[in-house]
Amino acid sequence: MTAQLIISLSIHTGICLLALSIAASMIGKARAATVTLLLYLFACLIFYAARAYKKEFFPFTDKIESFMILSVLLVACALIYRGRLSSKEFITLQALSLAAASVVFIFVDALRYPPMFLRTIWYPLHIPVSFAAYAFWLMAGVSAVYAIPAWRRNDPALQQRSLFMTDMNRLGFISFTLAMLFGGIWGYFAWGAYFMWDPKLHWSVILWLFYGNLLHIDKLPKLRSWKIPLYVSGIALILVAFIGTSFFSQSIHRF
Repeated sequence: MTAQLIISLSIHTGICLLALSIAASMIGKARAATVTLLLYLFACLIFYAARAYKKEFFPFTDKIESFMILSVLLVACALIYRGRLSSKEFITLQALSLAAASVVFIFVDALRYPPMFLRTIWYPLHIPVSFAAYAFWLMAGVSAVYAIPAWRRNDPALQQRSLFMTDMNRLGFISFTLAMLFGGIWGYFAWGAYFMWDPKLHWSVILWLFYGNLLHIDKLPKLRSWKIPLYVSGIALILVAFIGTSFFSQSIHRF
């Protein structure tokens, strides 16, 4: 069996497993959902191992691999924090993961071998923590979406949701700070500068400042009531930073 066939079988099997996990979650089969999600992660491990073998490099150098790692991290975070998520939040995160993985049906899956400017240890350090930040922040955003009814009626139970969002933001902010640090060092070796006037970098700074300020919103009485809407709007900022700058701009990060 060739590596390309393994890649194709693993990703398509994984997508089927992910769809099955959503169905199991919707009918209340928690154990079946967990098993299928773990099998999905295993299928993705095979997918990335085969691509790493073919490329002889860290396998996060094209759009399909980028979307897949976001899908994987969303599933991993959903499993880790399942006890703090409602059923609807858990299913929504699975659906977002499936949407990210489904890009294999949109793009032609041609292996893109890494150019020389990617061949540095700082690139493999930069990518995983940046996508981990997206996953944590999306979890906070999804939680905020389902907290809107409680926010409107000023439900005291909202406090628990609020703490969860802050916890996810804190993890996301730490991850993204590391990503910016590693990315700056990588940029210096790749292009000779720690920072450049590039759309991806601009939106990265916007995201970092946005979520960094949200960490302090609970201590600002005049802005505290806007916490839920701001976390919801953060989803749009993530989509712009991740998808908008990669497909609708002239960013040097279009790979």
